[in-house]
Amino acid sequence: MKVPAKKITVVALFFLLLQEALQTLPKPHDPDELGQVQILESALEIDPNYVLFLAEDFEGERPWNFYRGDSFLLETKFTGKIPKSVAFAKENLLFEKSNYPNLQNQTSFLIQSYVENPRLDHWEIRPIEPVLLPLGSPIKGIFWVYSEGHHINLSICLSQKKSKDLCFDLGTLNFVGWRRISFPIQLPKANTRLMESLVLPVSLKSIQLRSLVSQKKGEFHIYFDNLSFVIDNRTFIYPGAEVSDTWGNKR
Repeated sequence: MKVPAKKITVVALFFLLLQEALQTLPKPHDPDELGQVQILESALEIDPNYVLFLAEDFEGERPWNFYRGDSFLLETKFTGKIPKSVAFAKENLLFEKSNYPNLQNQTSFLIQSYVENPRLDHWEIRPIEPVLLPLGSPIKGIFWVYSEGHHINLSICLSQKKSKDLCFDLGTLNFVGWRRISFPIQLPKANTRLMESLVLPVSLKSIQLRSLVSQKKGEFHIYFDNLSFVIDNRTFIYPGAEVSDTWGNKR
């Protein structure tokens, strides 16, 4: 029996709306941010092959600009609004132990834009200068983000020569206040081989935002601070270390 095209269209629209609704649900988040920092501290102390790399502290030394944006309003600036939690302060101590003794942590990075067409609007913000990660396999990313309940999806993109960009979904920013977002990273074997054979490091390419259909039209603000990565450098110490490490896949 032939199904009417109109019925197919309605069904397709239903599943599209369902998918959008599911995307607005926040990813699992551990409210014990201090506990997560303490787990990170223990991992760094137990295994010297783990390196904590602060890719961007957003203190204004490296400018970031909109590379792409679907709005008439595309503003960026560094501001004094920073996280005040004990977890943030504790994590800063870890950076100081990891060769960042002069870390200031006085500013964050504010982006200001306007949603005109929900679900269609998207933005990409890039650093003016490339941010190269140390040689090794990034296994976890950590990002501090301030939102005001926006139904906007956040992604972090990495790049590597002779390879496609790698983008990691950090979920929807439908929370209020500062949040420590951690996300697992598992590089494809092809990227690991490029690092081992040609010594091609991975670099931080961009921050990407995408508005969901449930996002209200109008102006929005988002703040970013301390984007860091846990690097497993054992790949460059002994053969066969490209086997994935399970710790990087835990929150």
